[in-house]
Amino acid sequence: MTALCRLDRAVGMVLRAVPTACLAALFALLLVNVAARTLQFSGFAWFDEVVQGLFAWMVFVGAAALWRERDHFQLDWLPGSLPPAQARLVRILICLLGIAFLVAMTWYGATLTLKARALTPILDLPTALFYVAIPLSGATMLAYSLADLSSLLFRSSPQKDPA
Repeated sequence: MTALCRLDRAVGMVLRAVPTACLAALFALLLVNVAARTLQFSGFAWFDEVVQGLFAWMVFVGAAALWRERDHFQLDWLPGSLPPAQARLVRILICLLGIAFLVAMTWYGATLTLKARALTPILDLPTALFYVAIPLSGATMLAYSLADLSSLLFRSSPQKDPA
């Protein structure tokens, strides 16, 4: 196994572990919050801040995990109904459009993160901690999209890695 394959596997494990941990933490927080409110406890003032941060990380890193494994929602009827040469061109065009979107997402996400100076009202956490999930996930998805484009341009068909 090459170093690049080992790195890809490690990235894949992290991309699956982070959203899973966020979901587990969200579930635990929700359970504790419901129990506290049921027992007439006023709740936790910091609850909303933590939920927003965990949800942002879960969504963006989860999207990157799906992107890496090519498991995100996609319609492939058009490339599937075309002859191989035309289907390949359509896949290249779709990949280029995805790359354009990811460049914009990563750029504006990084700009938002760098400009964020606000602190959360209760925990005094920098809001940039929540926003940084956007450019990190965007850069990860961009790297995998560039690899997919390379595969489309220089191989006969992209390989789906089951890892």
